[in-house]
Amino acid sequence: MSRIGRKPIPVPAGVKIATQPGKIDVQGPKGKLSFAIPHGITFEQKDGVLTALRATEEHRALHGLARALLPTPCMG
Repeated sequence: MSRIGRKPIPVPAGVKIATQPGKIDVQGPKGKLSFAIPHGITFEQKDGVLTALRATEEHRALHGLARALLPTPCMG
């Protein structure tokens, strides 16, 4: 079984992340992207690390998906 949803995402220096209900915006040196977050999934940024959190166990399938699809091409 995969543990992708629990894996933290390191945020490089110079990258700005703005989370809104249902949406996350990532702006970095290579551009700006935004991504729709599935209902029940939130992202928390703390100490240069972004973490995906799920509201309940029922959102388990979307947890890893949301983390894996996060727009990371502009994060480096």
